[in-house]
Amino acid sequence: MTRKLFIYGSGGFGKEVMDFARRQNAVAPAWSEICFVDDIRAERTWHGAPVYRFSDPEVATQFDKTEFVIALGEPAAREKLAQKLRDAGARLGRVIDPSALVADTARLGEGVIVCASSLVSSDARVGDHACVNSMSIVGHDVQVGEYAVISSMVNIGGATVIGAGTYVGMGALIRERLSVGANSIIGMGSVVHSDIPDDVIALGNPARVMRPNTDRKVFK
Repeated sequence: MTRKLFIYGSGGFGKEVMDFARRQNAVAPAWSEICFVDDIRAERTWHGAPVYRFSDPEVATQFDKTEFVIALGEPAAREKLAQKLRDAGARLGRVIDPSALVADTARLGEGVIVCASSLVSSDARVGDHACVNSMSIVGHDVQVGEYAVISSMVNIGGATVIGAGTYVGMGALIRERLSVGANSIIGMGSVVHSDIPDDVIALGNPARVMRPNTDRKVFK
């Protein structure tokens, strides 16, 4: 067990991912060390773990001995860092909290994070660098696109498609067999009864398109 895990991002979500990864590693040891990579944070130790810059030799010269996951809550930021990792030839890992239930027939892409007490059900697909946050349900045959963020306590009905780069806010409910477009935002607590197009912000019960998602910013 010589491989390290680098969690790219050390904010609030990064700390949560560190906790999930530690629990995962305690149950099924895979990493010799779990560290943060953060190009902004001044501290070099955070939440009980080392913090490196991406350019530090401990990172930049060790791609053959490390794995990365991205711990940012903005889909657009996840996409940007994913491209940075691809360009550098970095390996990707997965963080799956031991309390999460992932069906044997589900398929998880590279760099995926599945948080505590969540469910990824039969024949669901979760794309590269997507995140399923705590206590969320990804129903049977659901497809979650790459870089998408499913916030906590979301319920996605069976055979629904969530587009790449889309953010689904806390507590949202999405009916079965719908299509939610790419790079859209579903507001917190929204109830989605019909298809949502690409590049929009939809809110309410029933969820309605309010405006274009022009800047792709969730947290402003």
